[in-house]
Amino acid sequence: MQKNFITRRARFFRQCLNIAVLIATFTTLNGCVSTQNESPYTYAPSASPYQDVVNAQQRAVEQSKLLLVVLGAQWCHDSTGLAERFATKEMDLILRAHYETVFVDVGTLEDRRNITERFDYPIYYATPTVMVVEPKTSALLNRTSMDIWGRADSIPLSEYIQYFSRFPAMTTAQKAPFINWEATDEEEAYNKEQALRLQSAYDKLGPLLALDLQGNTPQGLNELWKETKGFRTELQKTLIKRAELTLDSENGNGVNTTPALRHYNPFSWEHNSLPTQRDLKCS
Repeated sequence: MQKNFITRRARFFRQCLNIAVLIATFTTLNGCVSTQNESPYTYAPSASPYQDVVNAQQRAVEQSKLLLVVLGAQWCHDSTGLAERFATKEMDLILRAHYETVFVDVGTLEDRRNITERFDYPIYYATPTVMVVEPKTSALLNRTSMDIWGRADSIPLSEYIQYFSRFPAMTTAQKAPFINWEATDEEEAYNKEQALRLQSAYDKLGPLLALDLQGNTPQGLNELWKETKGFRTELQKTLIKRAELTLDSENGNGVNTTPALRHYNPFSWEHNSLPTQRDLKCS
């Protein structure tokens, strides 16, 4: 009986070991995509975000891929919504095959103009801002459709797949207008001036946003946010429309009129009508 007991116990332990091996194997196989040490689709603080982009651009050139720059923040639902779509199997496959992707954390609306200006774009007008770049020339290939990503969380996955599959399929002739595009001197000066004003608004909003993220929403934040949003939205619309018409004209469509470079009224704080952060009280 003792011998039979030992035999049965040995058989039991072997069965347990086999089951454990099967479970471990199943877990490993099913987690092969999601068990990366760190997700590439995260807005993580960096000591040198500009250099991160430069390095990614160099890798894109070396690997004959497109460069994909995403400026966003973990507090922004559209930014995290885009990151979640990117992490799906369908999008991850497209991005790894065709793009060198770099996520840039903008923190609480920190200045990232050195990054956007690298690709002849004045400033980020929304989070996320998505830039599809031909890395050898730094040409911005999605110049006329960047505004849609300000509502990234509401865009279905099928449209993500369609959008990001389009650019790797572009021919040299299709890329040429974007590579040759450049702003007029007047437009460039205007864009820099308005980008400076927008960044000043971000600088006002940043500390208030930081308080809000800590659970202490300052009085005046919502009003300032709405005011800034109206300004940045109109700026981007004009920028994109002018680029669309310029590119249509270059393609021989006969369109040669562009919207005027609008001048905007001063911000409320430029009239000293908005209390400073020191005067704000948390609600």
